[in-house]
Amino acid sequence: MWGAAVAVAWLLVPAVAAADVSISALSVDGRSLALPVPPSQPVRIPSTARRLSIAVQGSAEAGSSERESGALQPRGTRLRYRLDPLDSSWRDAKVSIKVDILFVDNVDAVVGSKELLVEASATDWTGDPDASIWTPHEITATAPPLAAGAHVNFLTAPNVALIGMIGIDQIRIRVVGQGGAERLSKAPLAEFDVASFHPLATPKGWRRLGSRSEISQLRLRSAPTPHAILALLDDDPRRFGNWATAEPFPVRPGDLVTLAWTMSSSCGLGGSVTADYNGLEAGNYVFRAAAFKPGNAATGVEMSVDINLYTPFYMRRDVWAGAALFGLAAMAMAARAATVRRMKRRLAEVEREHALERERARIARDLHDDVGAGLTEIAVQTDWLRRDVERIFPDHVDEAEEASVIERATRVCQSSIDLIRSVDAIVWAVNPQNDTLDRFVGYLTQSVDQFVRAAGIGIRFDVPDEIPPTPLSGRVRHNLYLIVREAINNAVKHSGCQLMRLAARIESGILTIAVDDDGRGFIPAARRHDGRHSGLDNMQRRCDDIGGRLAIDQKAEGGVRVTISVPLA
Repeated sequence: MWGAAVAVAWLLVPAVAAADVSISALSVDGRSLALPVPPSQPVRIPSTARRLSIAVQGSAEAGSSERESGALQPRGTRLRYRLDPLDSSWRDAKVSIKVDILFVDNVDAVVGSKELLVEASATDWTGDPDASIWTPHEITATAPPLAAGAHVNFLTAPNVALIGMIGIDQIRIRVVGQGGAERLSKAPLAEFDVASFHPLATPKGWRRLGSRSEISQLRLRSAPTPHAILALLDDDPRRFGNWATAEPFPVRPGDLVTLAWTMSSSCGLGGSVTADYNGLEAGNYVFRAAAFKPGNAATGVEMSVDINLYTPFYMRRDVWAGAALFGLAAMAMAARAATVRRMKRRLAEVEREHALERERARIARDLHDDVGAGLTEIAVQTDWLRRDVERIFPDHVDEAEEASVIERATRVCQSSIDLIRSVDAIVWAVNPQNDTLDRFVGYLTQSVDQFVRAAGIGIRFDVPDEIPPTPLSGRVRHNLYLIVREAINNAVKHSGCQLMRLAARIESGILTIAVDDDGRGFIPAARRHDGRHSGLDNMQRRCDDIGGRLAIDQKAEGGVRVTISVPLA
């Protein structure tokens, strides 16, 4: 029975272990760390570490082997390691065996080679060849010029401290010529007599080589029929052995040589190993390293060390939660301060607006009470004067002179009445109580009706029955009123119309007022260049000032349509 085991260590402290297993070095992300003092103290490592490496040192001996029941028994040990609770079983360091095809010339001088490193398993060999796991392998090489023969080598790597068992079975060599014809196919172990089996026997056509030839042995496998297999039983981390064909098999330059075999192994490292772990999560771990016999049986020699991967304070959830709460509180305080500042600014603006409205109301009262009353008194007194002149003028006074005096008094009276109406319009525009859409439309229709009917022209209104009390600033309604009044005035003076129409509608927050007449229209090319139409320019400027759009179009059936569109805030 034969087995193998390898133990490798993964964290700290050179003397934390019993007897011949210890931790010799520890590094985190390539940076060496001091080992804990005392050794029983846990190793603390931040969870931000990307790679954790632990070098484990063993003291596997490689003295002469002992014979027991006619077989050579290995004495070396291999190191295995695990990290609980991450690892569910022991880990072994990865090792490889070397397979060569050596091409030689007629005098057995090497003229070429093909090498393959085959990774050995840590657990395929169970100690019983029939119960072990066998894996097929193959290597192919082309014979170089001058090649007359070839050798096959199976060896443990001389520069690796390999400890364990390797079994090699079902060896077959095949040589195919350049034309594709098979020139050789042989099984080098087929001629071995099982009856003469001994672990240290040498099959015909084979030889033992290496720094320690006893590493190369034989084992028996019963399936499918009893036959011998090659074995490399390496219990010495400082030496190696190999099986090689004794005589070269014939090849020609350009031949395709294929070596196929199956392998079962249980291998690891002795002396020292390095365990690497990447991206460990925060938590508590126990690193264990132990010495195992080459046959994978535990020796009982083991060490362990506690490892604490702690979360740095800047990555802890409670710290982040506290920082988040602090940030939210700071943001809330900043938002509250900003809101208070905005409220104060808004209150100041509202107070200024109220003060302005109070001042506008005072101006409107003063205009109405003082200027309006004075102008009314002038108009009344002028009218009385005109009547007195008509009554008291003697008959002998020239009638033309009398008519002239009466005409001047009549003009003064009419001018006073016109001025009273203008002041009334100004009072209406200044009074903040009229800053709504419904009051504006009501005043506009009343004013237009009086003006147009006094001129002897018919007027038709097309306005909604219910108009919302939408806020309308004094500046907007004043400019809008003057634009409409100018359009009405132009139609009365220049169009010669008999009927006018005033329409108002509100759609999608837009107030649209249209003024139509059935007059003679105008000549577009001349309306701005005859020196008599500056009112049209004033209408456009007023409309631009309130963010509106003005359109003046001549209708196909005659007359003019003036359309004013203003967005309602």
